[in-house]
Amino acid sequence: MKITKYIILTLIFQILINVRGEAQPCANIKTLELNKIFPVKPLPIVDARDVMWHRRLWREIDLKEKINQLLYFPNEKEKRSCSLYDVLHYNLMKGYIKAYDPKDDKFSKELTINELSNLVGDSVYDKNKQLVYQQLDSRDVVKYWLKEDWFYNAKYSKIDVRIIGICPVKLKIDKEGNILGYQQLFWLYYPNLRITLNNIEAFKKEKEDDPRVSFDDVFINRMFNSYIIQKEGGQKQQVKQHKSELDIKLENEKTKMYYYKRETNLWGN
Repeated sequence: MKITKYIILTLIFQILINVRGEAQPCANIKTLELNKIFPVKPLPIVDARDVMWHRRLWREIDLKEKINQLLYFPNEKEKRSCSLYDVLHYNLMKGYIKAYDPKDDKFSKELTINELSNLVGDSVYDKNKQLVYQQLDSRDVVKYWLKEDWFYNAKYSKIDVRIIGICPVKLKIDKEGNILGYQQLFWLYYPNLRITLNNIEAFKKEKEDDPRVSFDDVFINRMFNSYIIQKEGGQKQQVKQHKSELDIKLENEKTKMYYYKRETNLWGN
């Protein structure tokens, strides 16, 4: 298909569309069944008295970026046909993990199986342009939102981060194939998600002695690129030196920050 047939908005997502065309949904459910349980690596315990300054952030992981592809679909050589969304959906339907209302990232309203099924179902147009219901294609989950706490730990004199929640975001397309925006599906409480993510490899090892990399490793070790989409702060005013240090680190990402919702009004539930 010639590029001239696409509108400007479609051109922006051309890379994403190409990837979706090559990717295959998870057909073999056995790849999500666990043959071995791997222990979760515990994070250092943080004493509240040692937290001298903190800031809460919301980030967006865009899966069209090459570095984030292992959360979408790997290349064919890796022999893994499941995306991160496949892992989440499978375990949600099995009842191994819990989902929360997409409009409330405080994890106060747990979704029932019926509510979840309605959210992960999708209304699409068939070849006759008739609206029909079908299960959400995992290829249409193109972004993830993260809720995080960044803080300065005085005990170790270092800046650290904890992921609080993760939210899959799907692409909304009309019957003409035009991109309308994005829709949040559900929130997941990350600490309760680690066991599940730790037992699924993000990509296959090339050599026997290569270290194993799980989906949990990807998030804990920050093996992804993301953008700050919202931030809210809280600090103890008496330790301004720690505030400035953390602010400098976050300000280095200022060029990455964008407010797509405010500028284009494409975001929505």
